[in-house]
Amino acid sequence: MIVREIFDEKFRKYLKDKSPCFNLNIPKNKKYGDISTDFLISVKDDNLREKILNDFKDDNYFEDANIIEPGFLNLKFSKDFYRFFFKNLLDNEINYLKDSLKSEKKIQIEFVSANPTGPLTLGNGRNAAIGDALSNTMKYLGMNVFKEYYLNDAGKKIDLLILSVQLRIKELKGEKVVFPEDCYKGEYIYEIAKEILEKEDENIVNDVEYLREAILKILTSSIEEDLKAFGVTFDNWFSEKKMRERGEIQFVLDYLKEKEFCYEKDGAIWFKSKDFGDEKDRVLVKSDGEYTYFLTDIAYHLNKWNRGFREVIDIWGWDHIGHIMPLKWALKVFDISEDFLTVILYQIVHLVEGGKEVKMSKSKGEFVTLRELIDEIGKDTVRFIFLSRSSDSMLNFDLDVARKKSMENPVYYIQYAYTRTRSIERKRLEKNINFDFENINLDFNSDERELLNKLIFVEEILYQTVNKLSPHLLTFHSYDIAKKFHSFYHDYPVLNLDDEKERNKRILLVKGVEITLSLLLNLIGVSTPEEM
Repeated sequence: MIVREIFDEKFRKYLKDKSPCFNLNIPKNKKYGDISTDFLISVKDDNLREKILNDFKDDNYFEDANIIEPGFLNLKFSKDFYRFFFKNLLDNEINYLKDSLKSEKKIQIEFVSANPTGPLTLGNGRNAAIGDALSNTMKYLGMNVFKEYYLNDAGKKIDLLILSVQLRIKELKGEKVVFPEDCYKGEYIYEIAKEILEKEDENIVNDVEYLREAILKILTSSIEEDLKAFGVTFDNWFSEKKMRERGEIQFVLDYLKEKEFCYEKDGAIWFKSKDFGDEKDRVLVKSDGEYTYFLTDIAYHLNKWNRGFREVIDIWGWDHIGHIMPLKWALKVFDISEDFLTVILYQIVHLVEGGKEVKMSKSKGEFVTLRELIDEIGKDTVRFIFLSRSSDSMLNFDLDVARKKSMENPVYYIQYAYTRTRSIERKRLEKNINFDFENINLDFNSDERELLNKLIFVEEILYQTVNKLSPHLLTFHSYDIAKKFHSFYHDYPVLNLDDEKERNKRILLVKGVEITLSLLLNLIGVSTPEEM
């Protein structure tokens, strides 16, 4: 990295710490400089503080440095730093930060993993946007990331799905059926039934195993197609059914029994979760012999460990919060530390139109699917809005705003900033206006400096995105850059300047906005149109 590497090197030199922990920020008050860190709050030795301060003052990359209590180190970048930053940016363009956190440690990110019992919901879409943007950023920075979808293709929900399709096939054949309340009632069940009847003999309805394979193939293919339309692909689709067939779940159960971490009660098998501080013990096998999600999750995460992953990130709905610690405790029985698993929890999505919530009910078959939203609104807007708030905040997806092709739509607003940079570049080439990086005035005024600091800070945004597992920071910062650039575009001419050095400086800023917005939008999964 660029800025973070400078800070890291200096702090390690004085504190002999290989990995000093610090945050970087842009000071809200301009008088405090261009960048700030809270690192010195933890440094109580005044002499050491002074040494660190003087080291920054002596560095050619900074023209001023000061400390504001209780320990904020504030710095102002020098012309030498700006030249260094822009040379790296122009030489490498969108790859200027690529592989800057390169690591060989195998990291698995498991996300979406919706039951293949129906189309993807908006919640699944938010999950997909979070997981994919985080994976994109980690891969860009050189981290060894593997994306996986866990397919719940076994168990009673699948049995219920098969029964639902069987009954709809019988209906389509003219038979009268009683449709149980807990069966799947969506229109998509009719569509699956019709597709199977069109391809197969009508007597196929009694072949349960054939139906199982046919139905799961249809639904899994549909999910995969919808995710591709959303710009999401996976390195692997992991089958629960195959894991069961390999005996991995039975192995986990036998091992927990052998180590005396489970017991039988009321016909069920329980994990001794209270031994680890839980409020209650957790069911592994129900009284009817059905495996719980808890047991299959233990087996699945043990499988991840055995495949060589040493860091696992799961993305779950907020309603699974109580499942996290019991799973970590169960994995400890297999000598897997708690920090092996990190879970990102996300809140639900409310679809809003005309100021009112659009109700959704999957059980009644009345819900807006992810694919419907993509087809109506477009992938770019849907992905961006799903990332427009932190995952732990509920999200109101406003259809009225999302449909607009105007500056009120945040995606349009940012893409329009990017197209403006491309328009300026096309006009520069059409008019044969030369751009000379060596002949440039690096005296940036206050407004230019604000915009420039946003470009420099992209590095820290990428770092915090992976360090805090917070991909919403990408959308926040891309919007900030667009806002600063639109203001700059209106207030400062770029090409119509006689002063060559001043003109080069503004062309340089425009190029910086183009490259950094292109990078951020690429990581979010949003396109960069040449014209709008």
